[in-house]
Amino acid sequence: MENFWQDVRHGARVLRKSPSFSLVAVLSLALGIGANTTIFTVVNAILLHPLPVKEISQLVELDTIDTKTQLGFANATNATKLGLSFSNFQDYQKHNEVFTGATCIIPIPLTWSGGVEPRQVTGQLVSANYFDVLGLQPAAGRFFLPDEDTKLSGNNVAVISYSFWANRLGSDPSRIGKTLTLNAMPYMVIGVARKGFKGTFTFGSAEQIWIPTSMYPQIVTGLAKDFFNDRRFLNALAVGRLKQGIGLSQAEASLKTIASRLEKEFPKDNAGRSIALTPLTEAAVGANLHDQIALAGTMMMTVVGLVLLIACANLANLLLARAARREREMGLRAALGASRPRLIRQMLTECTLLSLLGGAAGLAIAYAGRTLLWSFRPPFIEQNDIDLSLDSNVLIFTLGISLLTGVLFGVAPAIKASVPDLAETLKLGGRGGSIGWGRNSLRSLLVVSEIALSVVALVGAGLFIRSMRDAQKMDPGFESKNLFMLAFDLGALHYDEGRGQQFLRSAVERANATPGVKAAAIASNFPLGGGFARTVFPEGEDESTGYRGTLTQLDEISPGYFDALRIPLVRGRLFTDADRQGTTSIAIINEAMAKKFWPNQDAIGKRFHFFGDTTLREVVGIARNSVVNAIGEVPPPLVYLPLTQDYAPAATLQVQTAGKPESVIAGVRGQIQSLEPNLAITNVQTIGEIIDQGLWAPEMGAALLALFGGLALVLAAVGVYGVLAYSVTQQTREIGIRMAMGAERSDVLGLVVGQGLKLTGAGLVAGILVALALTRKLSSLLFGVSAYDPLTYASVILVLVFVALLACYIPAQRATRVDPLVALRYE
Repeated sequence: MENFWQDVRHGARVLRKSPSFSLVAVLSLALGIGANTTIFTVVNAILLHPLPVKEISQLVELDTIDTKTQLGFANATNATKLGLSFSNFQDYQKHNEVFTGATCIIPIPLTWSGGVEPRQVTGQLVSANYFDVLGLQPAAGRFFLPDEDTKLSGNNVAVISYSFWANRLGSDPSRIGKTLTLNAMPYMVIGVARKGFKGTFTFGSAEQIWIPTSMYPQIVTGLAKDFFNDRRFLNALAVGRLKQGIGLSQAEASLKTIASRLEKEFPKDNAGRSIALTPLTEAAVGANLHDQIALAGTMMMTVVGLVLLIACANLANLLLARAARREREMGLRAALGASRPRLIRQMLTECTLLSLLGGAAGLAIAYAGRTLLWSFRPPFIEQNDIDLSLDSNVLIFTLGISLLTGVLFGVAPAIKASVPDLAETLKLGGRGGSIGWGRNSLRSLLVVSEIALSVVALVGAGLFIRSMRDAQKMDPGFESKNLFMLAFDLGALHYDEGRGQQFLRSAVERANATPGVKAAAIASNFPLGGGFARTVFPEGEDESTGYRGTLTQLDEISPGYFDALRIPLVRGRLFTDADRQGTTSIAIINEAMAKKFWPNQDAIGKRFHFFGDTTLREVVGIARNSVVNAIGEVPPPLVYLPLTQDYAPAATLQVQTAGKPESVIAGVRGQIQSLEPNLAITNVQTIGEIIDQGLWAPEMGAALLALFGGLALVLAAVGVYGVLAYSVTQQTREIGIRMAMGAERSDVLGLVVGQGLKLTGAGLVAGILVALALTRKLSSLLFGVSAYDPLTYASVILVLVFVALLACYIPAQRATRVDPLVALRYE
């Protein structure tokens, strides 16, 4: 231990004696470690930070898997886990033998009134045992009693999240036992959940309200209410707590026997359906999204890891140069009896001190970096929705990579410095000999590694920048500039259909009469917002014929919708006010649906029906494909239904404006609010904001990768410059002799530049091979760009060659200015 502290003190003295070197080393490490810690903080919060529940490893999510129904919407190949129907959940809850408890979860929007103006808050319908299954205790009040989800429309009680209590109710203890008006009905607040708990979803508002499932008739609206107890309707999520000693695969096998029984008992609804379990640690980010999010996180960590490795290679080069200058010191210490392990330990101690200082500075950079990064979050994520605190995981990670980097950049110089040849050292010191290129093989290898790593980082950045630009250029298929929308739910105020239809007509009329408005219409879906889906069968087919129906998204729209959004009609006719209940049931479909159900045929006049509904709907029009769920998707089949025949109480008003929409929003909103003062108007957004949200992930990914790729490029250039500058310094005598013997300046220039380009060429070859192997895994994250895009690879090669030439030029120019007479007296 005494030797250890002696090494620490000696290392500190050495670093103090070389403040410039120490500062450069610490800053380089701080940038690399800070970048890694910043990205890890986000990865930790999303993928590694467990939900604040008891023994999360024992919790699993239950999902339906359907081998019979085709999924028609975007990314359907990944959407294999589909939730549960409420009725099937009740059977799994009642008959399973593998859970100590299972609970149902149905996310729902709630209209909270009673304040200055009504507002929408996030809610969840849950089983009464919800908090017991998750192993939680209330921060105040109590949770639901076992029978508080049994009395239909009679359990008017609610539990609120700690954030809702703190932010909306001022942490007032007296509000426990008082009522909140939700969807025009009073609910008694009986308890407050523990701080930090917002449900079983990583991406969710911190402000939540939980209500018993027995209250669904008062809470749920539209088709979701009509089909609530339909076994076909996958409206719920479920979480179960495994019994001690029961593993996931054993539990899944047991539940599959229940699924088989349900398939036999209810063949119409459950044919081809079974069950799958997912650990809640994965399902919290979405059972179908976890792998994609994990891939994106791995990619970002890989890129910042490459930056850190490049920084380590640069520092190793610097330390090798210092080791050469310290050969006399090490030789003398060896001559005085210092063992090789003792010398290695001394050098590694110095490196560890540097890395710990860099880690401390990197932690400060990460603290500022995560704040800056979080400021660019999309609008739908609130400030406190995700906890980005520098918790114990982050601190341990930072300490770990700090120590690891100390070893990475210190081991080679330490080994080299620990084997001094005293005679050679004295000879070099006395004669001032020169060291040829061959003596720099280790340093050259490090530079080749730096260039190879920067190729990988730059290729990743280039692919995502190209992908982002392609995504930005994509035509969404609808008006993408002068358009805005707002949402409201008439069902929350218990409007019946007649009153609701009149409100929707009045809303369109009021909006159209507002100055600056060109056209307005109602739709059930937002652009890029997906939509309710039902299984579609063409005429003559149904579930009994063995035909595989396709789960297809719907959009209930008012007349004038296609004009308001400027979606072209390819063939057929539009909806009119004459298309009402009692007339022929009709639909307009998009081109993707026409191709899916009636390939090589004219779909006009064709008819189809939904699962469980014998009503045949006639296709009267075909609309151009437009983006439904996400930019870059393969166009999914889509059915447009006339709102006058298929009423939807939850609606969006979509308004095309003559100029910029921002100046018109307030007028239209005021008109709608005047129709119903108690109506919560939500999601007021321009189409530009919606598209920006849709592009947020690729744009943020491209920006971060460009930043880290640029940092890698700079570090690689510094590495090339450093090794060449050092080599030129060491070869001053040799260069002088060459010039004294008649070598031209161009020969010397070519010698130095050629050496640099050889290193660059070797690094490029190695980097391209590694990039080709790694980038194929990124295909699912790219828009319209191949992972092997030749333009990206060519651009990276040209940029690196150009930067390498610049890095070579300065040492080469200095070499050409060597005076032979001075060089011969060098050292």
